Amino acid sequence: DDLEDSCCFRLHKVLEPYKPQWCRSREAWALYLFSPQNRFRVSCQKIITHKMFDHVVLVFIFLNCVTIALERPDIDPGSTERAFLSVSNYIFTAIFVVEMMVKVVALGLLSGEHAYLQSSWNLLDGLLVLVSLVDIVVAMASAGGAKILGVLRVLRLLRTLRPLRVISRAPGLKLVVETLISSLRPIGNIVLICCAFFIIFGILGVQLFKGKFYYCEGGDTRNISTKAQCRAAHYRWVRRKYNFDNLGQALMSLFVLSSKDGWVNIMYDGLDAVGVDQQPVQNHNPWMLLYFISFLLIVSFFVLNMFVGVVVENFHKCRQHQEAEEARRREEKRLRRLEKKRRKAQRLPYYATYCHTRLLIHSMCTSHYLDIFITFIICLNVVTMSLEHYNQPTSLETALKYCNYMFTTVFVLEAVLKLVAFGLRRFFKDRWNQLDLAIVLLSVMGITLEEIEINAALPINPTIIRIMRVLRIARVLKLLKMATGMRALLDTVVQALPQVGNLGLLFMLLFFIYAALGVELFGKLVCNDENPCEGMSRHATFENFGMAFLTLFQVSTGDNWNGIMKDTLRECTREDKHCLSYLPALSPVYFVTFVLVA
Repeated sequence: DDLEDSCCFRLHKVLEPYKPQWCRSREAWALYLFSPQNRFRVSCQKIITHKMFDHVVLVFIFLNCVTIALERPDIDPGSTERAFLSVSNYIFTAIFVVEMMVKVVALGLLSGEHAYLQSSWNLLDGLLVLVSLVDIVVAMASAGGAKILGVLRVLRLLRTLRPLRVISRAPGLKLVVETLISSLRPIGNIVLICCAFFIIFGILGVQLFKGKFYYCEGGDTRNISTKAQCRAAHYRWVRRKYNFDNLGQALMSLFVLSSKDGWVNIMYDGLDAVGVDQQPVQNHNPWMLLYFISFLLIVSFFVLNMFVGVVVENFHKCRQHQEAEEARRREEKRLRRLEKKRRKAQRLPYYATYCHTRLLIHSMCTSHYLDIFITFIICLNVVTMSLEHYNQPTSLETALKYCNYMFTTVFVLEAVLKLVAFGLRRFFKDRWNQLDLAIVLLSVMGITLEEIEINAALPINPTIIRIMRVLRIARVLKLLKMATGMRALLDTVVQALPQVGNLGLLFMLLFFIYAALGVELFGKLVCNDENPCEGMSRHATFENFGMAFLTLFQVSTGDNWNGIMKDTLRECTREDKHCLSYLPALSPVYFVTFVLVA
């Protein structure tokens, strides 16, 4: 059914009556040139089915990502860095063209069950390779031309989503993806409701505030009340970046309102609005509060909570479908555990052959009183570590030093006794014992380095000593071993790490694409007296990939993202050579889509 609904299948069906006879006879041939038995085509098929093929392509994509991250607007066109990035772009484009041609020869272009254009991923790859080729041709034909096409190269990074094929083998991540897929239709209904409210409030906002979000910018504007007076005083009549002059501007302003970041400023601009071509007056129309507050209550609180509720409800539905399978697995696991206990009960315990002394040590190590004693020692150790402070007296420093020696001795004795009681194999079989031994070794190493530093026997980097002192805090982790509930929570977190890693990879890809796009779009924007900034600063800028990544992280937390977007809505002047005329149109799309997705 999916094949019959595809565009390629429809195109193939339309062109079928006009196909020449020699084309019909070569239906199974790739590009009508390579037969299924052709040696070159068979070799290409072996290449693309090799287990290392996708890995090699991913390596080249990763290297291409590195070169994209090195891009900056201020690179000198005649520098070695620019030459390196240009040559690397040609090389990667050539590699991806070769990859595409090998796949086309192996699979066929249009006809066939597994033809190249039948796959959405291959269709995206081919489109991006074509864009890269056009970009190179235009750049070579006109020096520095077609810069906007270079931005589209970033979309090729979407191919790094291919490792997500492990979803079918990861039950936890599979549950998340199934939840999202099954939630698409209910979420679509919520999105339609949200869009309806946005359009209704947008049209109402245009009727209420169109032409009223202007103000006079100048030295002394206290006696100015109209646009004519402002122009007569040689001041600037400025439109606010967030306004309601048309439906598009109104929707952008309402989106900022719904994000609850900077919504107060927009609301008070509406309260101060007087009329068309009139200077705003503070709190001129307080009744306009009803418009903004009602929008926040209906959209930001009610509709968004419905959105979350739909996702949670579908999550529980997907969970119910998997409960039967999980119950079966739990029952099998319980039966295996019972069988293992039954076999163990028939055998003598491993400590049956111990001598009297080792048996006594084993009884002490398995005693509950030892755990209580070690817990008490750890708590005392935490108290002594918390007493350390800046400019502490020498007597306290000496006392803390000997306390550290005493606690380390206790932990070393505990580890040695457990090694004797359980043996090497059983001791290292428990991960908590591995953690205990690692903490003991770090403590002993820290004391040794401190003594070497004091005696000046060897030159030791002070940073290493500080790191060893900081690692003493790891002793607190020994408390987790004593608390069964905390251990269960920690085990759950550890089991969820692979799933979090896959989702983290997806978010890293999203941030990477938007950071590279941000450098291309906003890398040349500067803040000065003529163009003051409200959100962008030396801590939030797109001048290079690293700062763009940090800026997007700030945007994803909702910290003054509307101020950053407002700075990118700059209208170009004739004197500003670095300003891009298309920014006011692309900037809202860039930030709104990122905020929605991230």
